[in-house]
Amino acid sequence: MKKIFTTFAVSAILSTTPAFSIDEDWIYLDPSQSEENSAPFTLKGYAKERQIYSYGNYAESIESAGANVDVITQKDIERQASPTLSEILNQSASLFVQNSNGSDGSISTIRMRGTDRVRMTIDGVRADRPSLTTPGVEPQFLLSDDLERVEIIRGPHGNVAGTNASGGLIALQTKRGRGPFRVQLGSEMGNLGTFKERFAISGEAKNTDYYMGLTWYKTDGGMSVTNLGKIINDDYNNLSLVTNIGQRLLDQKAEVRNIFRFARSRKDLGVGYQQAFPYGLYQSPNNYALNYDIMNTTSFTHSPNEKYDYDVKFSLYRNNNNNYILPDNLSGDPFYESISKIYSTRLNAQTQHNYKLADWNTLSVGYNLEAEFIDGHTKDFSMWSPANFNSYDGHTVQNDVFINDVINIADKLFIRGGARLIHNSSFGTYVTPNASAALVLPTFNIDGAKTKLRASWGHSVNNPTLYQRFGTVNSSYMISLANPNLESEKMNSWDVGFVQSFYDEKLSFDVSYFNSDYKDYIGYAGSTDPITWLYTGQYINVDKAEIQGVEGKITWEPINWFKATASYTHTHSKDKTTGASLPGCPENSFKTILYWTPSDVVNFFAGLEANSGRYMTTATNSDKTDSYVDAKLGTKIRLFKNDYSEISLNGVIYNLLDQDISMYKQNGISYYAPGIHFRAGIGMEFTLPERKQKDDL
Repeated sequence: MKKIFTTFAVSAILSTTPAFSIDEDWIYLDPSQSEENSAPFTLKGYAKERQIYSYGNYAESIESAGANVDVITQKDIERQASPTLSEILNQSASLFVQNSNGSDGSISTIRMRGTDRVRMTIDGVRADRPSLTTPGVEPQFLLSDDLERVEIIRGPHGNVAGTNASGGLIALQTKRGRGPFRVQLGSEMGNLGTFKERFAISGEAKNTDYYMGLTWYKTDGGMSVTNLGKIINDDYNNLSLVTNIGQRLLDQKAEVRNIFRFARSRKDLGVGYQQAFPYGLYQSPNNYALNYDIMNTTSFTHSPNEKYDYDVKFSLYRNNNNNYILPDNLSGDPFYESISKIYSTRLNAQTQHNYKLADWNTLSVGYNLEAEFIDGHTKDFSMWSPANFNSYDGHTVQNDVFINDVINIADKLFIRGGARLIHNSSFGTYVTPNASAALVLPTFNIDGAKTKLRASWGHSVNNPTLYQRFGTVNSSYMISLANPNLESEKMNSWDVGFVQSFYDEKLSFDVSYFNSDYKDYIGYAGSTDPITWLYTGQYINVDKAEIQGVEGKITWEPINWFKATASYTHTHSKDKTTGASLPGCPENSFKTILYWTPSDVVNFFAGLEANSGRYMTTATNSDKTDSYVDAKLGTKIRLFKNDYSEISLNGVIYNLLDQDISMYKQNGISYYAPGIHFRAGIGMEFTLPERKQKDDL
């Protein structure tokens, strides 16, 4: 333990990400704080800490939500100082990011309330790639530095955003420029060959705001495997560019905004497979995956009056997913080569119109159009079999129309209901209704206390991905067949919750029960021939499945420089046909995180995550991971600050207890996350303020 805390002390002295504060005698012009934008229809997507925007596409109070919702603010993201989105999400109740190989950049799956059918949006646009092997999202390529906030809607009401949201919705918002011109520079390093370099500019000029961030993140990985030890070829390299430019028009009643994202991610896959008998693992020097992601969203929002506003969005998402298994002399077949290239594209157009029919009634209607395309090519060569070349392609078009209505009765009872009519060219036409209610009352005879009862219900649909319907692998050791007859999953889900707060919401207790029933659940069935060791598999529909559980959370924020949360989730899942547990989600999970800022010069955070074991592919002990506890500590220290510049340090240590954290297990072989690892760095910020005294405003 002495070595651990020595490492932490060194990292605390060597680093930080700067925090920007506003001088007491001066303020910067920030349109999000104006009286105009405190209305229910927040023009540019600004939302305060106790509001959520993605719940209805306009800012509204968390307290009025019938679903279980959370907000991770920019302040929380900066205090955790994690470069990856996966680390940020793993601190949330009922949310678990399963990393297949244990280290940064490995294929990851988000599970919420036991299922990986989770929808993710970036600035209101769907962000999962059509070439995924499951209808979920992969967060491993997303860095956190360019995020302004993360909004989480758990359970059935996530389908307000569309299909593939039976587990819930995670809505990301990109940073926007505010205040005067600002330049941020950051440099970090750590063990496991970790580096992070960052450059960003942002600001506002009259009716224009702008932000541009460029981040390079690299690490040697650090995962290990039961029978191989530490994997050498496990590097991850991510270069991301994000821009966000907005122009306000029509006397600031309208806005045009363009958000562009580009990421190049390379992950070396140090684990290979021998082609000769006996079939097994080996450390491959030449296996890697290379991804290019491009997303561009152009939006127009307009609020002609306080009774009506609307927005229109057009977006393009393009992903190139390339996987290379190149010849080496370590495998049973030194000539074996496999190359897979999958190109997927999504074009999207959407609009929503919000009508404030009365002070107590808000009606929203909208339309969504999605066109998805996939184009794949694979090549496989082995000394044991002739070369295989195959290609595939497919597409689908989907049209949605939707309606939602919110009724507010005396600021105490909030009722929300709606439905989405969906027509998909491959899966037919269906309706996904949803409803929720929240009753918020002063707690009897206790000043500053509130009692909230909430409930939500929804019928959701999860469409198969294009890869599941059209993608085919035909190699010398594996055949994975596409299933063009796959049907969409259907799910009925409901939850009920109780929230008790005290001291004007400085202390709150939150308990929920959730239940989900699936029909035509999408699974995967496969087997290995004991003589040829040829594996054959295919995606299939499981008849019925059920997921249910309990989640609880305590939040304590007695003063603005101290905040602590603790959550517990119990999840039970079952394939009703076989009686086996569904894979990938821990039955029991406990998480806690603490933020402490004793002065404006230094702040600390500490996090702990404890998870029970998880079944991976089958409900057998050989495929069940071990339970683990993962603890982390971090600090930020400001060294210098004046009106124009700031220099800070930061340090973070992960897996503080040096546990063997098994993230994945198959055939008795476990894949472990790195042991103790840390990062430390320095950050600088330079500002050219254009300020006005408060008396002049």
